Amino acid sequence: MTRISQIRFFANLTPYRLFFGGIGFLTAALAFGAPGQAKQQEQQAPQTHRALGEGIAAIVNDEVISTYDVSQRANLILSSAGIEHTPEIDKRVKQQVVQTLIDEKLQLQEAKRYDIEITDDEIATAFDQLVKQNKITPQAMKESLAKSGVNIETLRTQIKAELAWSRLVNGLLSSRVSITGEEVDQFLNRLITSSTKPQYLVSEIFLEVPSQAQEQQIAQGAMQLIKQMQQGAPFNLVAQQFSANASAAQGGDIGWVQDGELAPELNQALRSLQPGQVSPPIRTLGGYAILALRDRRVLAGTDPMMATLELKQVLVPLAADASKEEVKKARKQADKVRAALDGCKNIDSAARKAENASVANLGRLTVAQLADRFQPAVATLGAGRASEPVRTEAGLHVLVVCSREDLAKNSQIPSRDQIQDRLYNQQLSMQARRYLRDLRRDSSIDVR
Repeated sequence: MTRISQIRFFANLTPYRLFFGGIGFLTAALAFGAPGQAKQQEQQAPQTHRALGEGIAAIVNDEVISTYDVSQRANLILSSAGIEHTPEIDKRVKQQVVQTLIDEKLQLQEAKRYDIEITDDEIATAFDQLVKQNKITPQAMKESLAKSGVNIETLRTQIKAELAWSRLVNGLLSSRVSITGEEVDQFLNRLITSSTKPQYLVSEIFLEVPSQAQEQQIAQGAMQLIKQMQQGAPFNLVAQQFSANASAAQGGDIGWVQDGELAPELNQALRSLQPGQVSPPIRTLGGYAILALRDRRVLAGTDPMMATLELKQVLVPLAADASKEEVKKARKQADKVRAALDGCKNIDSAARKAENASVANLGRLTVAQLADRFQPAVATLGAGRASEPVRTEAGLHVLVVCSREDLAKNSQIPSRDQIQDRLYNQQLSMQARRYLRDLRRDSSIDVR
């Protein structure tokens, strides 16, 4: 069978950040009747499924997930990820698939509650992008699915579910996520100051543990995935099919990370791996992680002294022999200026908060070109940030970084926009998982 990569639309992406990372396969969800007709559905459903030789796998808020649905998704996952069919693997995969289909059913129901509708045209557009991505024709796509025993409608249904959930989460939760300039500065400064530490090129698989009752099942499933990868199943395809994190869309790739950047338990595991190795399951916040170390490097490091800054300055005048009271008063004025600053945008109006303060444009300088007393104040200061007041014979100087360019030998420091996107995606992904967890808790779920 021609392997088809998985397509995922993640809830932690804004509409402009939607991307296609491969293909996921989900069978059509079978709904019987309206809410409040659970008993009638249960009586009618077996007749429908007996015609298919199937039964009911779960009922989610009165909507049915059939064993036919489960078999379709399981077959597709095993085939597309290159995992060998064995009775034990089939059992494990089907257990995982039931939980996945339950979550997707909840997502569709919640989207419907907020009147979110995905049109046939939107599904068709996504399907066309998928076909182009796999460099095959629509007919070849359908034939590949058919060889796996999967109806084309199963794919369309999954696309619909993922588009609906992404739209819901972005509309409902994105306003709750706010990344401040200070958070970006802190992240950037950590990269700069720790650039001499080892860096790891990492891929991940994250398996969520929805409840304590499923702890053992998920842990055993993680071990089975590792066993299959040891036997040749590609890590990236397994990640696409099983991982609950947004990185699944990129085959689990999370790029280069600094030593100490990940959670302690994950960082410890990375330190023990050699390139090409895969970690055992690691219990971490919310579930189990499996890490693949693709490469390791130690850079020459980023020298903050070589950073190029565009600087402006606010000077609050103060005599060299000023009294303690005069110094205290001048410092209060300098603090008012700092509090009023919005980067370099309003520096002139902010300077008016202090008596007789003046503004000077210092131009573009490296940190090393500044006087010694000013270097520590701005060495790791991010763009748009203002320094603490620096005392000289002329008064108190507040330096404002209008822009910053950091250079590292053999290294590329991510831009502020890239860092902001990463932090945003992390926070929104966490919000989406919490949202789904609450839906599980408040719903009626009957697993057969």
